[in-house]
Amino acid sequence: MAAIGNIRKHYGLLVVIVGLALLAFVLGDLLKSTNSRRTTNVATVGNEKITYQDYSNRVNMNLENAKANNGGSITTEQNYSIHANTLEQMVKEIIMNNEYKDLGIAVSGDELFDQFLGETPNQYVVQSFTNAEGKFDRQLIETYLTQFQTLSPEMKANWINFEQAIKEDRLNTKFENLIKKGFYLPAKLAARYYSDKNDKVSAEVYAVRYNTVDNESVVVEAADNKAFYNENKNKYQTDATRAIDYIIFEIKPSQADIDFSRNYVNELKNDFAEIENAANFVNANSEIAYDSTWKSRKDVPAEIESAIFAENSVGSVFGPYESNGYYNVAKVLDMQNRSDSLMASHILVAYNGALRSAATRTKEDAQALADSLLKVIKKDSSKIETLAKDFSDDPSAQTNNGDLGWFTDGMMVYTFNEFVQNNKVGTVGMVETPFGYHIIKVTDRTEATPKARIAVVAHEITASTATEQSIFTEANRFVTENTTAEEFNAAIEEQGLNKRTYPTLRTNTNYITGISNPRQIVRWAFDENTKVGDMSTIFSLDNMYVVAVLTKAIPEGIAPMEEIAERYSYLIKKEKIGAMLSEQAKAYGTDYQKMIDNMKGEKSTVDVTFEGRGFGNFGVEDKVIGTVMGMNVGETSEPIVGGNGLYVVKVTKETPATATTDYSNIVKEQRSKFVNQVINNAAYSALKDNVKIEDNSILFY
Repeated sequence: MAAIGNIRKHYGLLVVIVGLALLAFVLGDLLKSTNSRRTTNVATVGNEKITYQDYSNRVNMNLENAKANNGGSITTEQNYSIHANTLEQMVKEIIMNNEYKDLGIAVSGDELFDQFLGETPNQYVVQSFTNAEGKFDRQLIETYLTQFQTLSPEMKANWINFEQAIKEDRLNTKFENLIKKGFYLPAKLAARYYSDKNDKVSAEVYAVRYNTVDNESVVVEAADNKAFYNENKNKYQTDATRAIDYIIFEIKPSQADIDFSRNYVNELKNDFAEIENAANFVNANSEIAYDSTWKSRKDVPAEIESAIFAENSVGSVFGPYESNGYYNVAKVLDMQNRSDSLMASHILVAYNGALRSAATRTKEDAQALADSLLKVIKKDSSKIETLAKDFSDDPSAQTNNGDLGWFTDGMMVYTFNEFVQNNKVGTVGMVETPFGYHIIKVTDRTEATPKARIAVVAHEITASTATEQSIFTEANRFVTENTTAEEFNAAIEEQGLNKRTYPTLRTNTNYITGISNPRQIVRWAFDENTKVGDMSTIFSLDNMYVVAVLTKAIPEGIAPMEEIAERYSYLIKKEKIGAMLSEQAKAYGTDYQKMIDNMKGEKSTVDVTFEGRGFGNFGVEDKVIGTVMGMNVGETSEPIVGGNGLYVVKVTKETPATATTDYSNIVKEQRSKFVNQVINNAAYSALKDNVKIEDNSILFY
């Protein structure tokens, strides 16, 4: 008791000491990480370094471009891909620029100019500068360059990057063309390809398939694994990999959180029923903004469909009901019979100051022109097509004569949409929108069906801070009470937790089963201080806490024997079965019919060519085919241990290819294979394999 009293007496001091210790721990880790980043390059390619600053600048540029192309946001997976692709992009630039320099490949200023404004511009330039008709427009490039000095710094940077990309594409094209032009196939080699493809050998085959042997009767021993490893280990180079066991403490809303969300919208229900401006009420109280679009039966949740579309439902409030992770209350604002799809033609008369307008006319002049056009079209509505091409400020009118085709209800700006929705087919009229004045002809629409305009107050069902703390406490208790791999496994079994395994983590792994953003775990698993058997701290990830144990660490290079034996146990067993069958076959000498009769074998005839890989219906058997092609007619082989069975073959016939001196098809075929390899970056892959690359990217993303 005295000890407890002393602890209580110095409670404040203990808090300070513990706080300082935690601060030192966190700062120490942070400073270690920061210093590591400052002093380490993201990668080294040969003798050239990719610094963190250069890499970061390029990543930021690529991220901004991606966001611009994806509505301002990107996913976690896209973020990772951009980081990884940026590094590969920079590595490739270094390798290829050195190769271009060695080969004397360059792009002059005049040549680069031709890529933009020459007779045959670069394909990417053509794609990027098209007019309203979808055709390449040199004037757009000239205008862009003329106004270059007035562009924003961001737009200037984008142009410079685009120009650099065009230059790199041209360099790569020259490089590929240089390699492609180097293809040459001598006549004797073409003749060899021709004979390999067409010379045919027929053979009688006595075979015993491995799948006729009871697998359980074949025991693979340590010596078998070792023999396989020593013979094949150089085939099995591996990246550095790690294996982990892990458990997930998912952060899910508790019953109290669910009740809170339900009560939140339920308490607003009475006010919602009485309020006149439902849109403002929704925007002030809901986590989902007001949606004014009209909903058909298929667009509303099944829980309230019948109530919404009942008679006299306008003004009624329904709920609370749960839908897509939210509790909601819904109010019916209006009911109408409306068409799902509409069709119309129009002429847009824009004016200076209208939305997206390049017109110079005043608003008054625009209205006067629109009134004149309307009078003409009301007399003869068919004239809207010819007049649209001459007068419409909608660029699409040059190709569609003002015909907008089918569009869904709500797709067009409100006043335009409502005119088409509320008027009969054939009606001609005019409305004003932020884009200008529209002369509209309603040309068609689908049959009207009941639709509702609904206001919805929604509150997401999420885990509260108290729930998160409770789940963290559970995870923390697990980590505190179980500090070794043995305790980790025992606790999982005792508590009935779901242990998961990921056997092949690599430094670039970006997905682990059940975890969409696992980079913290990957960095921990590959940290030089993490040893097999170590248990992690708590990883705080998206909507979950994760605890892991490192169960295996395989360095880069030749895979260890245990790994190969485990991964290729089926091959090792096949080899042992083959050796066993070969030994049994010796008892039958050259009486191969008796051999297959007693060993559950089969006899068949097979035709093979040297180029072919399939051996009848026995599958891929390169070793057997090679043996057959080297034998003479009438010759019988010794038993051959193949990939899928034990074989004895007797060559019965040779059918030489038809004599020819025209190998043009062979040359064409081999050139096509060669060109495809070039197009698929075989040259770059070969260059990359010959450069020492030190990749430290795991420290940065």
